[in-house]
Amino acid sequence: MKMKSFLFVIIFLMAVVSSAQAGQECVGINFFDVAQSYLQTYTCWDGGKSYIYSGGATVANCNGAVPVDMSIGAGSLKVQSIKPAGSWWNILFKLDWGHSVNFYRYGRQPFLYLRVKWGQIATGANMGVRLVDDQQILNLYNYYAGQPGTYSSQEASVLFSDYVAPSTSEWQDVYIPVEDFLNDNPNLDLTRISILIFDGVGTYEQTNTLYIEKMKVVPDIDGQYSDVVKINQLGYLPTERKLALVSYENGAFSITPTYFQVIDVATQTAAYQGNLVRKIACSPEWDQSGDIVYRADFTSLATPGTYFISVPELEQTSLVFDIKEAAFNQAYRDALRFFYYARSGNDIAEPYAEGFTRPTIYANNAACQYDYNDNDPAKMYDYDPLDEGITTRDVCGGWFDAGDLHLDTHNNIVTLWFLLEILKQQGDKLGPYLLNLPESDGQANDLVHLIKYQLEWFKKMQNSDGSVHFIVINNGDDSHQQVSDVSTGAACVLAGIFAKASAKFANEPGQASYAADLLSRAELSWTWLQAHPNNYNPTGPSGQTWSYGITNDVPYRMFAAIELYIATGNTTYRSYFQNAFIAAGGNALTAFTPNQSWGGILGLFYDPSINLAYMDYVQTTRSVSSTIKNHLKQKFLDQAAFILSKDECTNYNIPMVAPNHLFWGSSGMLCANAYVLLRAYEWTGNASYRNAALDALEWIGGRNPVCRIFITGYSDYLHGTDHYSFYWFDHLNPTPGYLCGNINGIGAGGYFLDYYIRYPWKYYLNIQNASVLEPCLPWQAELSYLLGYFASDLDIPGDINFDGAVNMADLTLFIHAWLSSPGDANWNPNANLAQPFDNIIDFADFATLMLYFN
Repeated sequence: MKMKSFLFVIIFLMAVVSSAQAGQECVGINFFDVAQSYLQTYTCWDGGKSYIYSGGATVANCNGAVPVDMSIGAGSLKVQSIKPAGSWWNILFKLDWGHSVNFYRYGRQPFLYLRVKWGQIATGANMGVRLVDDQQILNLYNYYAGQPGTYSSQEASVLFSDYVAPSTSEWQDVYIPVEDFLNDNPNLDLTRISILIFDGVGTYEQTNTLYIEKMKVVPDIDGQYSDVVKINQLGYLPTERKLALVSYENGAFSITPTYFQVIDVATQTAAYQGNLVRKIACSPEWDQSGDIVYRADFTSLATPGTYFISVPELEQTSLVFDIKEAAFNQAYRDALRFFYYARSGNDIAEPYAEGFTRPTIYANNAACQYDYNDNDPAKMYDYDPLDEGITTRDVCGGWFDAGDLHLDTHNNIVTLWFLLEILKQQGDKLGPYLLNLPESDGQANDLVHLIKYQLEWFKKMQNSDGSVHFIVINNGDDSHQQVSDVSTGAACVLAGIFAKASAKFANEPGQASYAADLLSRAELSWTWLQAHPNNYNPTGPSGQTWSYGITNDVPYRMFAAIELYIATGNTTYRSYFQNAFIAAGGNALTAFTPNQSWGGILGLFYDPSINLAYMDYVQTTRSVSSTIKNHLKQKFLDQAAFILSKDECTNYNIPMVAPNHLFWGSSGMLCANAYVLLRAYEWTGNASYRNAALDALEWIGGRNPVCRIFITGYSDYLHGTDHYSFYWFDHLNPTPGYLCGNINGIGAGGYFLDYYIRYPWKYYLNIQNASVLEPCLPWQAELSYLLGYFASDLDIPGDINFDGAVNMADLTLFIHAWLSSPGDANWNPNANLAQPFDNIIDFADFATLMLYFN
């Protein structure tokens, strides 16, 4: 046996574990692990998970995939082959049909771990182990951005015989340092590995049979589960409830824990000790984690500081966290800056990029072609009625919808509604220059500028008759995008959002004329809608429907009517809504009864537009029907009470209305539920609603079964997340503040993660699949609101690190940035304190800092 084998093979029977530890393994990327082995159903590792190829060699296969023998171990892959001279074979293993994964999220020096045993050993048989990365998205990005050249996928391999000697008598745990693959090819991108390949090596005429019970990427050889204590990795507020969870799979420990301690990092002494309280879900369907869960409540510890939680009986500790007034401030700012980074048609450049630059994507949308012929009688809008040869329009700008690159009007209704709610309810926490936007002028709140950027794009989508185009999208030619026909839904969205924005902007300094223009445009689109009373939802060039198409615009017309009434006081709009409300259900008091499907009440799902308008109707100071207002308010309270009951029903405190509501985009749904809970808290004073809203934030912050924070750029790397994106690629240094990555408990069209992970509430891997990692405009706006609700004032002159105080920490940051300007390595835009900003850190900024110091 070679030295590598000696170092990285551990015989299972000789493994040493702690006295408390028993069965649960560390987290990892499973290329094979029969998580559902208790079903005894597998015969093939098929469904896009393995592929066998050969030439002249004989390889046992199961319809082209690797056979699974459930009688070997807990269920094992069966790699059986004969390889005569001149022949070849290889086996490809993929996750989710080859979507790439980030190995570094499972350790900065991870290992490829295989648990193996031979059934037959053929003299001369060997195997190469190969990793292949994937740069398809990067190549598309380069094309979109007008950058020449492509990046070819890299690969690296090692010999299996360097790490293990064949044995038919015992199972062997084989650990291959991933670093060895980099030694073979340092250009291999370990943040985007798409395929693991076994290659037949050597010549052998006899049958060689290798059984593989487990095959995964792990952080270390120890293999111990170390994420027992789950905390909110963003931190805790001194005066709010503080809850951590101690959880592990049944049988993982032989000792039952009884207490926990909160350890002060500075003194290494216990600042608090409390009892662990077992939490059992109200029914099995509300516990899909497979965990035993204890609550660790340390609400009474209010002293600011840096801490970690220790469970001495299990020899487990949490990550380090802070208790401070500004626990959510930086994340709040980063979450809002997402909308700057999501801009289309503009460079993301310094000094505004703050280290995360990218070139313009789709600058040519300034001359964007239509996706249809203007003389097509099936289309509603004739963009060239005089046949003058018009073929393009300027729709440059706007925010990319999600991780992909289309832009549409419909998906912005929730986004802009929530951003306007932030401006209305949290505007005093923000201020000029705070978000470091190109439009920052020192006069208007930066959130005004952030919102106006998208409103300006809306204007480009509106026509002089009030009609509004729906979508801008790539229709097969990556070099440019096309703009669709108009839709009645888009006109509703623009009318409602412009009306809501005008009502708020009218009270913002210097925005009166802008607000008046918005209102004029809103009423123009309303007039067009009245002239076009039937729903119109356009199709694409091939007759395809769009994912965000509006096929029933009645709720959206009601939304526009409510917002126009609130903005103008014109009773015509109020009457329109009230008549439509009654017509929708026969009478106002029974039309909209509480039901569980309101789980996405203010989110992307379940047609949220009218629910958003209902919320504004309930809260407006305009004269409205008290019957309808009270009815709607009670429905929101009923929904809040239902969410609260289900929050307590789960052992992980998840404020959702159904146990299968961990789906694509459910982070945003939880934030939207939190909004309803917070309104209920404001209306009733019941702190349980506020705590349930905090549960949503803490779930996203890492207090969940997989112990991962679902906001990019936070926590240590092992407990962080990637995002699925066609316009950001650096997974080692991700753009901070993106809400993406959640436990998709129902999979993506095929429950693909249940092949690798047994329990649905643990279906999480950093796999580059949109259903797990995709950001999205509405979800981001909902997160921003929730963070802002619990954040303290960010608009404090001199508070460079947004911790709520101007002190030595800010002075330290200022010194590091001294005499810098945009583009310098030490440039820090938050240290540019003098007004107006002059893009250099000098004595003028120092004078401002000293004015507010301490």
